[in-house]
Amino acid sequence: MALLDQVEHLRGGLDYHLSRHNVLVSNLAQVDTPEYTPVDLARSKEFEGKLHVAMDKTHAGHLAGPHGDAGPHIVTDKAAAGSDGNGVDLDKEAVKIATNQMRYDVLAQLASSELASLEWAATDGKGG
Repeated sequence: MALLDQVEHLRGGLDYHLSRHNVLVSNLAQVDTPEYTPVDLARSKEFEGKLHVAMDKTHAGHLAGPHGDAGPHIVTDKAAAGSDGNGVDLDKEAVKIATNQMRYDVLAQLASSELASLEWAATDGKGG
């Protein structure tokens, strides 16, 4: 439905940033794990309208995810590892999380504003 296309697009962006937040926070949880390589979500060129996290097949017998290969993929972050082989840089991860949070907040505000406009239109401008 064309009326809700903008809201659906914003929902996809919110889903992406929520998924990315979970991935970035998991890096922080692994800060003391030897040989841990941090991961992140990479956006594909088909980012617009396809904001589902794709699941990689680790075995030929595994089924494809519900969204196929569309959307962001989990990628390793090739950071310089410390003496224990752990590549998590607390400052770098904190900046990524803060930036991702700001983007999420902006999308949430846009979605809220769009929904308020739709409510206004649905009530013929009389408010809720």
